[in-house]
Amino acid sequence: MHKENDLQVIESPSSKILIEDFELDAVIFSKIADAVPDMIYVTDVQQMRKIYTNAAIHNLFGLNQQQIEELGLRFFERTIHPADQEMYFKSLDRLKYLNDNDLDELTYRVIDLHGKTHWIATRRKLLKRDVFGLPLQIIGISQNITPQVELEQDKQRLIDEKAKAELVQQQLIFKAIIDAQEEERRNIAENLHNEIGQLLFAAQLKLGNEDTESRALLQKAIKKVREVSFELTPVLLSDMGLEEALKDLLERKLDPQHISFNLSFTINEFRLNRNLEVIVYRIIQELLNNTVKHAKATHVNVLIMQKDDQLYVSKTDNGLGMDKNILSDTKKGFGLKSIVNRIRILNGVFEIFSTPNKGTKVLMNIPLNGAE
Repeated sequence: MHKENDLQVIESPSSKILIEDFELDAVIFSKIADAVPDMIYVTDVQQMRKIYTNAAIHNLFGLNQQQIEELGLRFFERTIHPADQEMYFKSLDRLKYLNDNDLDELTYRVIDLHGKTHWIATRRKLLKRDVFGLPLQIIGISQNITPQVELEQDKQRLIDEKAKAELVQQQLIFKAIIDAQEEERRNIAENLHNEIGQLLFAAQLKLGNEDTESRALLQKAIKKVREVSFELTPVLLSDMGLEEALKDLLERKLDPQHISFNLSFTINEFRLNRNLEVIVYRIIQELLNNTVKHAKATHVNVLIMQKDDQLYVSKTDNGLGMDKNILSDTKKGFGLKSIVNRIRILNGVFEIFSTPNKGTKVLMNIPLNGAE
């Protein structure tokens, strides 16, 4: 080192840096950094302490440069949101693998001096390495993105509220449709029983004892009318509940076809919501109709189980299997599509698992409040 024009200089292979100029540049940088709204910092990542912070950081946390530096690691523990601290400290491990020109980005939350939470987006680069080449200091700039995050949260909340309102509207419409369908079924059943059934019974009485063939046909017709009437309005469902109604349904549908069955029924309440009982009954009814018509099964399992606020429903058979593409065929599978639509409106899940000649399993889970 030597004197030149009374100024100290440092000799360098590529340039000469005037110490006075360097100190002036540092003052200018500090003033510029304090003037910008973003937070600028330099962190010693080995000792975990801030060695430079600008005015934006001081204002947010109510601490000056010296106080922040003296706090060391405690500054991070005090200001970083507890839920984000593990993520923040783990993120520092990434710095070991950064090149000098790489930019690392991180979003996390901090707590200001008033206890308010802020969302911070920071971008940082390596500033200095130690003699072993490991990260020693990083320089970064952070932005307070709380207004943008809160705006996005408000937007999402509005979307969620709209979706919830639409779901409630769909459920109300669905309930009205179910009620209308059940009322129409009751009307048809009453007409069959009270009018058609009575007419057939009267006709049977008019026949002589010698006309046994006609009497047998009329008796068969009367029995069929009663069966159809019961299919339309299962009295057991309203009087005795879902379990007894399903037992009766399985017996009536499967016993005549010599198909064995097993029913497992486990719920916490004595009775489920009326609408939900009707929906589950109609779903099992439709699935059993498909089994009898198409599956050529010899055994059927039906499971109804409540767990917490969910109702799990499954129907399994050992038949020929099902082509799952039927759900996308516009000309087939109307019964199954009706089931799927009901489950979706109730915010439930419907799945089919089927293998050729190895049977079909239909799984559903329905929120217990879906049919309120």
